[in-house]
Amino acid sequence: MKKRRIMICLFAGLLLLSACGQSEKNKNEELIKNAETVLKGKVEIPETYFKTKEQVTAEFDSVGLKPKFVVANFDEAAKYNKRFLRKGECNQISSDQGSVKYYDTKEVGDKHGFYADKGATIIVGYSDHDFDGTKNETSSTEESSSTVTSSSSTSAEKEEIATSQESQSLAFEPKDVSDQTIKSIKTYQDYLTMYQAIINNYFSDYESLIKDTVLYDQASFEEQKKQYDASFEEQKKQYEQYGNKRLVGKDSLVDFLISYRDSLKNITDNLAKSLQ
Repeated sequence: MKKRRIMICLFAGLLLLSACGQSEKNKNEELIKNAETVLKGKVEIPETYFKTKEQVTAEFDSVGLKPKFVVANFDEAAKYNKRFLRKGECNQISSDQGSVKYYDTKEVGDKHGFYADKGATIIVGYSDHDFDGTKNETSSTEESSSTVTSSSSTSAEKEEIATSQESQSLAFEPKDVSDQTIKSIKTYQDYLTMYQAIINNYFSDYESLIKDTVLYDQASFEEQKKQYDASFEEQKKQYEQYGNKRLVGKDSLVDFLISYRDSLKNITDNLAKSLQ
């Protein structure tokens, strides 16, 4: 009798678990269907937080969105996240604009996030100045004291540092534009060198594809190169001053370079298909 009761309890438990599992499955299926309906014609807005304007532009372009950059002050966010905010880096997307809407898990399940209609223009705030959010008032005072002390360094020491930095910059000579090579950058000079290498690789592939076709026009080709050279000059204005200093927020810069390389590769891949 006792054994029979145990079996009945186990059977009832299994039925309950089965019912709960089926209910959860139905709920998930309903969320998936709802997401397909609600998000039809919309695209998820890429993350912008502490990314450069160039990176945001490339990522927005890849999903069919257009950024409109406006100056914003988010020094407090840099303090809270304890990071160095660079001039030109962007803030989080604000949902206080008509084209942006946040969908939560109750509406679209795992696809929750900020969305906008494809082709929409999204306002993105960016910093117009550098701000060191890693420091507090005490550390600032300590830095001032440290600066006074360091100013007494001998010219020989300075020359040794300069020589070391020069050797460091000469050491980075990318042979390709692979993920591994991009991730190996250590300094701001490395970043600029890698950025230039990605552009050079793109034009090498692009020219080899159209060189012997009717599409090739030397004047147009050179004009296009000027546009990318101008983009590189903007990067230099932003980062060249930091020279061989170690990268702050390296992951963000690496992600941008990989995204930039991929967006250019998409152009040459599509061109190659059209020429087949």
